[in-house]
Amino acid sequence: MHKVKNAKVIRRIADKTRKAGKTRNLIAILAIALTSILFTTVFTVGGSLIEKQQEATMRQVGGSCHAGFKYLTQEEYDIVKQDAALKEISYRIVVGNVVNEELKKLHTELSYYEDQNARASFCYPQVGNMPQKKDEIVASDLVLKALGVPCEIGTKLSLTIDIGGVIREDTFTLSGYFPGDTVSQAQIVAVSKEYANEVAPTPTTSAMGQSIDSSQYPGRIMADFNFATSMNLEKQTADLISRCGFPEDMDIGINWAYMGGNLDPTTVFLVLILLTVILISGYLIIYNIFYINVFQDIRYYGLLKTIGTTGKQLRKIVRRQAFMLSLYGIPIGLLGGIIIGKLILPVVMGTLNVGSSVINTEVRLNVWIFAGSALFSLITVYISCIKPCRIASKVSPVEAIRFTEGQNITDKARTKRKFGRATNNKTLEKKTRKVSPKEMALQNVKRNKKKVVIVVASLSLALVLLNSIFSLVNSFDMDLFVANMTVSDFSVADATVDNLSVNSDAIVMDGVTVEMEKALQAQKGVEEIGNVYLEQSDLQFTEEDFSKIEERILDNPQLRGSLEALFGDDTDQYIEYLKNREAFISGKTYGIGDMIVKKLENVEGEVDLEKFSTGNYVIVGHWVLSELENTLFFEPGETVTLFNANGESREYEILAVADLPYACEFQHYGAIECNYLLPEQEFLDFIGQRQPMRTLFDVEPEHEAAIEQWISDYCENVNSDLAYNSKAQIVREFDAQKNMYAMVGGLLAFILAIIGILNFINTMSTSILSRKQEFAMMEAVGMTGKQLRDMLCYEGTFYALLTGIFSLILGGLLNMTVIRSIGSELFFFRWKFTVMPILICIPILFILVLWIPTVCCKNMRKTSVVERMRKPE
Repeated sequence: MHKVKNAKVIRRIADKTRKAGKTRNLIAILAIALTSILFTTVFTVGGSLIEKQQEATMRQVGGSCHAGFKYLTQEEYDIVKQDAALKEISYRIVVGNVVNEELKKLHTELSYYEDQNARASFCYPQVGNMPQKKDEIVASDLVLKALGVPCEIGTKLSLTIDIGGVIREDTFTLSGYFPGDTVSQAQIVAVSKEYANEVAPTPTTSAMGQSIDSSQYPGRIMADFNFATSMNLEKQTADLISRCGFPEDMDIGINWAYMGGNLDPTTVFLVLILLTVILISGYLIIYNIFYINVFQDIRYYGLLKTIGTTGKQLRKIVRRQAFMLSLYGIPIGLLGGIIIGKLILPVVMGTLNVGSSVINTEVRLNVWIFAGSALFSLITVYISCIKPCRIASKVSPVEAIRFTEGQNITDKARTKRKFGRATNNKTLEKKTRKVSPKEMALQNVKRNKKKVVIVVASLSLALVLLNSIFSLVNSFDMDLFVANMTVSDFSVADATVDNLSVNSDAIVMDGVTVEMEKALQAQKGVEEIGNVYLEQSDLQFTEEDFSKIEERILDNPQLRGSLEALFGDDTDQYIEYLKNREAFISGKTYGIGDMIVKKLENVEGEVDLEKFSTGNYVIVGHWVLSELENTLFFEPGETVTLFNANGESREYEILAVADLPYACEFQHYGAIECNYLLPEQEFLDFIGQRQPMRTLFDVEPEHEAAIEQWISDYCENVNSDLAYNSKAQIVREFDAQKNMYAMVGGLLAFILAIIGILNFINTMSTSILSRKQEFAMMEAVGMTGKQLRDMLCYEGTFYALLTGIFSLILGGLLNMTVIRSIGSELFFFRWKFTVMPILICIPILFILVLWIPTVCCKNMRKTSVVERMRKPE
């Protein structure tokens, strides 16, 4: 067989065929565009969230480089710099810490930065230039604000600097500044290399293999580098250490922003489900459109076969039509998805607390977002066309000319057998009977079961997703959310207490001042006040007490897994350190008021407030990081000895074992931590006088708004060192999360609903169009226009009925399984079964499936019966 160069002819035929059906092309383009919108929105929001979460993590870490070596000499840095596997490398030189009194709550480091390293460390000046002269510096605006100096180039400022334990004061000129970030572990001040070399010259002795302290940090080089890829950074760093000839235990830092720690399995699973739902919904409508189009043009394809067109060429014709329509639909979808993503992203970021004060919520247009969305859309179109292409390629010219809707053109044998059975069973001799529009509609629906499945599945997707989103959101329990976040109407503490970015040395444990307490007591509507005091230290134990801990914790085989999860390969060694008192069990001793005693959780034993107030009793906490529930250090009824900072001891009877609520405690935890709870007065008498770490209080409902306004003004204008939290703030946070799920899920359900309705419109309109000669013949033999319309409405009703039944069954099953499982990961989820959204939408669905056939029938009957009978498809 000779190969004929007819590619241009095939393309011309495909293009002419496509242009002949303008109305159905519009539906196809709209379907492809909607599918592309869904993919683009998911990729835009998802990709931007990952990118901004990664940037936020980098800002917490303090840099964007893959990894780094710490405390190098110049010679060691030169060895690393020469490694060919590194994509780029830069460094900074440690000088010291800025310790001005104004910066006691803002840990601030002073270093020299290369320009490249400054950019990677987010401290390159946004205004001005890097330091060039000896007395020039660059600082964050947060540092400048704390020092009380304006953000103006040329401003003079005096800094007190701790350089390895040596304090010096110098005056600098501001050469540039940048936006400081509250999530960063430290604020940065950058000095010139001349100043760094003078006050902190780089040592020539190596720090590797030695244990150096902060007094030996000044002058050391911190090398930050990037590899060609961020994959498997630990191995790449280990290989680099080996190539450089450095010891394996040298000080290194690996940027955990690249470690994938933020992508938990549940999130990945949900994203995969979302992409699958979009793929299926897009497939259903696009497949149905081309499936119907192929059957609508089946006679045309049959004629093409009679003149020698091969099956392969027919597949190319159908596929080219699909891809040409994609050239219109996908760009529209990409644009629409970007617009929707821009609207959704700020809401999602704000609700999930992604990012920081200097990370904007704008969508960054990334070529990979467009490429990924377009690729998934094309894949959907390609998969959708596989079956229609196969049908077109296998068409027989004779069967195609005689084809009517519902007939399987590839199953000749079945047709013959059916005809034979009909003759043998003498079914032709059956008496005629009266046929109603309903019965005719039922037979019409049965003619093409595959089309019924596709339409019902497409319509059901939107209903099931809507029901699933509603079920999830409806099961969000505000009481659980609020109870987990707070146990009172208001809580006040020093601003450093709950700020994880503040250096531990700068956290103020007794920041609620006497003035604050007096002002609070003077407020009208305050019902009850409870204080929480804190003493944090390594605990001392008597031999008798420690033997109980050894038996119940350290030597307990049931807790071996918990200990190994914390200490890994060093578990045995660490246990020995604890037993030999070379390491200590950490702990917190709290003093709590009566209001807080009533809020204790996981109580074992009886909390008798009157007995507790005598000062002869203590409440002990559980080991909270244990894999087993309610792991006890001590049991109720036993005695335990506590020590204060002066070495004095007192013996207490354990009244109960219980835990402070999360909202009351100091939210930093040791690996093995034993906490004691003493009554307020006993704590102050034995542990020592101090102010509360945290003050909680309830107010009368009618005064909540006024108190919130007062406490907000107090923390902002009277004592800015304090920060407050309120139940109203937490309720707003809950509403924001709930609204985010509802908005994103509702938008997806709405687009899927449009896809389903388009699918139904396309199915009914093309079905009516392909059967218009059949309908004309029915009218010619006496069928009225009303009966014809009723028949089509009954067809739509059957679709709606099947959709409702399928949606109720699938929606109920998903509610009891998937939604219940997903929700269990949320602490504020209390599962509630519902199919109410489906029940509400079913009447709307019935209205649509009655209205659409009516409009289609009305348009068809504008043409006379004679013309419809005479005009071929």
